Amino acid sequence: MPRISEPTVAEHCAAQHRAVLSAAEKLIAASDGQMPTLGEVAAEVGLARSSVYLYAASRQDLLIQLLLEAIPAWTDSLQGALTGVGDDPGDRVAAYVSVTLDLFLGGSHGPLMAAAQQFPEAFTDERVQHAHDALHPARVKLIGDHGAAFALVDAAIARGAELVQEEGEDRGTVESLVERMARAAVAGDLEDPGARR
Repeated sequence: MPRISEPTVAEHCAAQHRAVLSAAEKLIAASDGQMPTLGEVAAEVGLARSSVYLYAASRQDLLIQLLLEAIPAWTDSLQGALTGVGDDPGDRVAAYVSVTLDLFLGGSHGPLMAAAQQFPEAFTDERVQHAHDALHPARVKLIGDHGAAFALVDAAIARGAELVQEEGEDRGTVESLVERMARAAVAGDLEDPGARR
C-alpha cells in the first residue's frame, strides 16, 4: 500500500487533489492560458501520470474543476471589495470593474478563461452552468441587476485585460474607460436591447 502524507486516507486524497488543481492552475498561468496535459500536471506535482487520473478523468474534466473553483472565488473577491464601498450604485460598479479586472490581470482568471477556449464544451457542463447560474443572484445582490448592459460590461473588462496584457495599454486608462461605461450602464444610459421589443 502506498504511503500517505496525511493522518487519514481521505485527507491524503484531498491534499493530492488540491495539489493537482494547484499545479494545473500554475501551469496555465505560466503558459498564458495553455491547458496542460495530465502528464505535465503529474510531473509538476511529482505523481505518476496514472495517479492524476484519480482526480481528473481528462483535461476537460480538470478544466471544469478549475472553473467550479473560480466562480465562488470571484464572488468572494467581489464581496470583500464591496464591503466598505457603501450603497452608491456607481461606486459599487466601479469596485466591480476593478476587482474583475484584477482577476484577469493579476489572478488566474484571465489565463483560465484562455485555457477554457480550448475546451468550449466545458461551459456547457451542467455543473459549470449551475455554478454560473448561482453566481447571478449573488452578483445582483452586490451590484444590482443590469441585464444585457452588464454582459457588455463583462465583455469590456475581458477586452480591457487583453489590451493591457497583449498590447501594453495603460491599466489605469483602460480601467477608467471601462468604469465610465459601467457607470453609464448602471445609470440606464446603456439600454437593454430586450426592452425595445
